[in-house]
Amino acid sequence: MSDKSTEQIEDNYEDYAVGTLFGRTYLEKLLLSIIEAHPLGHDTPETRLSVAVRALTGENSKAETVKQDGDLPALRHMASEHHRDKGNRFLLYMKHRKDKSPPELPKVRSDLALAKEATDKFFDPSNEQARKSIYDRLREKFSGVYYRKQGKGHGVNFREYFVYMAVEHDDVAETLEAQSLDTICKELRENGVKTAR
Repeated sequence: MSDKSTEQIEDNYEDYAVGTLFGRTYLEKLLLSIIEAHPLGHDTPETRLSVAVRALTGENSKAETVKQDGDLPALRHMASEHHRDKGNRFLLYMKHRKDKSPPELPKVRSDLALAKEATDKFFDPSNEQARKSIYDRLREKFSGVYYRKQGKGHGVNFREYFVYMAVEHDDVAETLEAQSLDTICKELRENGVKTAR
């Protein structure tokens, strides 16, 4: 293993999640609960949220959230396996970094290989054509191509988003945030501001 490849591996692990966006901010969640309680005109809640965030902060909403769908368990599995592959590769690298002839590092499985595995684990396709359709869709969702084709998620690293959902997500923090949002919404309702929470 050359010094150059060693440096490249270290760089990959130091900044692999830089610039990754993981969903709505607290302010966006609060504003959306008010917006959804007050339907107005033909604008979508997303459009109205963007206008409200821009008016309050001077910036556009950065959230590009992934909607709940039937593929989510498979995508989380792919993310967990991707994370495991990268971790195992890094641990083997660390174990043998000072060896004179270290073993070749294992490859991180491709999105296609992970999608095929997830298809077989989570779906029961009736034939090979249906199987291919499912694993192509999963691969595109995991990489973000699927969402960008719909004009969504530009600048979002979906692979790391799904890794976050699978292995780093903190249910306790989310529960505490939801409880505090409920408290604020209750106060708003008591003061005449309708909310959807």
